[in-house]
Amino acid sequence: MSKIFELFGFRLDRWNEEAACNRAKAWCPFMDRICDGGGNRYLSALDIKKNPSLASYFPGLDVVQSGVCSLRLRETEQPWIVCPRRLLSLKGESPSSLQKHARQQVVRRASLRSGKVYRIWSEVKIKIDTSNVDDEMKSFDYTFDYVIAGVERRRLSEVASLLGLTEKKVREVAKNSGYTFAQRDGETWIDDFPADPVTIIEIMTSSTSGGDKNKRTQIAMACEDAVKDPSNHTGPGINYRQVWARMVSQLIVKSEVGIAWGGRTIWLIQDVLADYISKTTALDLNKYISEDPDEVNILAFGYGDLDDADSPPICPLSESTFYSGPISEGTTKGFVEIVKMGAAPDKSHVWRSLFSKAPCGSFVP
Repeated sequence: MSKIFELFGFRLDRWNEEAACNRAKAWCPFMDRICDGGGNRYLSALDIKKNPSLASYFPGLDVVQSGVCSLRLRETEQPWIVCPRRLLSLKGESPSSLQKHARQQVVRRASLRSGKVYRIWSEVKIKIDTSNVDDEMKSFDYTFDYVIAGVERRRLSEVASLLGLTEKKVREVAKNSGYTFAQRDGETWIDDFPADPVTIIEIMTSSTSGGDKNKRTQIAMACEDAVKDPSNHTGPGINYRQVWARMVSQLIVKSEVGIAWGGRTIWLIQDVLADYISKTTALDLNKYISEDPDEVNILAFGYGDLDDADSPPICPLSESTFYSGPISEGTTKGFVEIVKMGAAPDKSHVWRSLFSKAPCGSFVP
């Protein structure tokens, strides 16, 4: 039976006074700010005015995002992280110490230099029509979780030419976006314009199944019940296929984009998802464990031993494995294997499935 494993960052099976105080503020300890539901769970927010029984748990708050970080499907299994903030948040100037290991791994795999200034942008959307080497028009419509880039000084006139904008418009955009102007030798410069290297960071956590309203397994209902009684609630399931499909539909494209921009793309996932990919596709990630980045790069994080009696109420993700390799090796190998099936089932299985189910109709051409 699925249970919420972590609520507002704290393990439910080790709930304590600190956890209760944190929950009262609806605080995310991984972002070190109020929980935003992972940025994509607004329809599951708890309306305290419509649920007055929750008011004592969230004093002074009117709306609270469902602070479900992870789900544990069975007591003996590793939890599945369902909130991207739990894996890594790159927002803000003061990162949480709870994600120190993840940040260090990103810095290492992105080859970011100590002491050099880098800036981070979140939810970067690029939607354009462009052409390929054969002059065929193609559409590009993707949003990147994070883009990390360097900083360099550029003349205002040069930036206007690069972006195809007037200098007046560049000034306006730069001012609204918080860039720094400087005057040198009678020219205006932007001192902190984005520059190489470019690193794309994609965070892929698990999707939940829709849940059952009557059984109170929808994410908001499960959150409400867990708040009131941590030991007595039922959580939604995990939609394995959906999370894999979301990742595989973007993995190659976004990796190619990073290469085309002279940088790289790094995917952050959980170790249980890495295991699922290896078991269900032709791609065995264990063959691509590496120290050095390549065309496709995946960082997988894990909880480690959750049954350790000394483990804290907030579990650090202190274990990680780095996988990297080419998109393709020849015609059949490489990360392109992720789109291929692991092994075809024997044809007898289709006869068994068809025979055990009544036909929905017949067809006579």
